[in-house]
Amino acid sequence: MSHLPAVVALLKAVLQIVLLAVPLYYLLKFLRRTRGFPILAGLLAVLLALYGAARLADLEVLRWLLSHGAPWLPLLLVVVFQPELRRIFANLGGTRARATLRKETAAGVVSQLAKAVEALQEEKIGAILAIEREESLAPFTTGGRWIDAPVNAELLLTVFYPGTALHDGGVVIRGDRIAWAGCIFPLAMDERRRAFGTRHRAAVGLSDRTDAIVVVVSEETGRVSVAYRGELLRGVSHNSLVQILGAAFEAGAEGAPPELAAAAPEGGSAPDPAAAPDRVARAIEAAKEDF
Repeated sequence: MSHLPAVVALLKAVLQIVLLAVPLYYLLKFLRRTRGFPILAGLLAVLLALYGAARLADLEVLRWLLSHGAPWLPLLLVVVFQPELRRIFANLGGTRARATLRKETAAGVVSQLAKAVEALQEEKIGAILAIEREESLAPFTTGGRWIDAPVNAELLLTVFYPGTALHDGGVVIRGDRIAWAGCIFPLAMDERRRAFGTRHRAAVGLSDRTDAIVVVVSEETGRVSVAYRGELLRGVSHNSLVQILGAAFEAGAEGAPPELAAAAPEGGSAPDPAAAPDRVARAIEAAKEDF
């Protein structure tokens, strides 16, 4: 019995270490995959170097400034990682918008989207379609109209036909539904995108802020482009587009049409949601081989 307090104290210490270490480990693991991590790492390195120099050289003013500026670090983290934090809280709040589709339904959606894009390409009708995935696109539907209609090639052609009220805006595809039409997506503002047209800049801007896959049809050339993770791939062929869309909807090879088989892992195994971004990236990399 005399050892009981020591055992309890040891268990409490272990529990506290676990409660602190596990969340910290997963937080660091998450932050390493974000674009703001190099900024954070560089800033912390500079601050530690300054604090070490202040201690060694006994620079009292600098040490005072650093110690009193530390409480502002959480605010800095919020600013740097604002997009990632928004995504986390959106998922925690139950706003994960992408519907889980059956393979047959996903294949039908991909077929209708590919059919619509092909027709738009032939007629040189400008269009921009955003495929919503894990992160809700509702905050980026400025000026849009709620449609909530099944994904249908003819309906998409009608929406984008020149002269209609919604043809200049973008369409948001949520699961197997056309959710919004006529949306004004945020434009990419960096210098290397200034030469792009408005639709292409909007596609890059939206894909840079979300995990959406954005398909653009050029009004001038009829060429199809795909934006993903802030990068734009131009001149995408019909077959490559089908593969990219198949990866976006996580359609497995089993039960899917032959043209989707290349977009799924070998063996036709059940799709793994966690690996979806990698499959999309692989499909886009494969599309680059067309050039």
